[in-house]
Amino acid sequence: MSLTRETIITLGNKLVPAAATFSRLRILLLDPDADLQEIIKLIRLDQALTFHVVRMSNSVLFGLRDRTDSLDTAVGRVGLSEVFRLVGLAATQQICQRDLLTYRLTATRLWENAVATAAAAELLGQRAGRDAGLAYTAGLLRTVGRVILDGAAFGKTYPGEAEWPSVSEWEKHTFGLTSSQVTSILLEHWRFPSELVDAVKDHYEPLGADGVNISACVLNLACGVAARFGLDLPGEEGDWVSTPAKLTLAGVSEADMEECANRARAHYVLLCASVS
Repeated sequence: MSLTRETIITLGNKLVPAAATFSRLRILLLDPDADLQEIIKLIRLDQALTFHVVRMSNSVLFGLRDRTDSLDTAVGRVGLSEVFRLVGLAATQQICQRDLLTYRLTATRLWENAVATAAAAELLGQRAGRDAGLAYTAGLLRTVGRVILDGAAFGKTYPGEAEWPSVSEWEKHTFGLTSSQVTSILLEHWRFPSELVDAVKDHYEPLGADGVNISACVLNLACGVAARFGLDLPGEEGDWVSTPAKLTLAGVSEADMEECANRARAHYVLLCASVS
């Protein structure tokens, strides 16, 4: 069975509507002429997204004593730089609503992996001189494709590492394409930058035959940091080895990776607390 691009886009728009808003928000935030009301209006179009943003603004992440039920107040008091982060977390919550039976994967683990990877990718992206916001976004959204494939699996189940050590190879054999390819199709459709699209598409093999990809390498190493937390996903164990070539390409050392792991874990805890 092979999914068409049209089917992937239809399923993606249905299952993860907040992701498209996330992309549009980024475009607005980059526009010097955009005002606060435009941003609030965009978020308010999605009722579930509005609820999550307001709830997160009341979390310990911001240390604000007075709670609010108003989106206007929430956006105004956390600041535009943090609104992007909150919308990204809310979009990820939409992605992680249900267990993925195809992958024997709970919604909780999917969520934890996304947040841990995003926290690590943001830090490593800064070290590598990449756009830290894009790196963070790549970490959050890289597994959207698994959600899509799970919804179209028709009873197919990943048999585990003993039979298929590489989940991406199993996906290609079973569906005709990998979940990272599915994700990249959706990210392109949602008008995310090509740097982000290519990072997700190539992050399993950032040193591939088509040339090196620094942003993909950053995401690959960030996935490895999440695995150090014990928050890896089934069938990916062999994909995140911190080889000298990867470290050199990303401009980091093994010592930097250890420091990143410690800082990312602390940041991950804060991000998780923001949705509790």
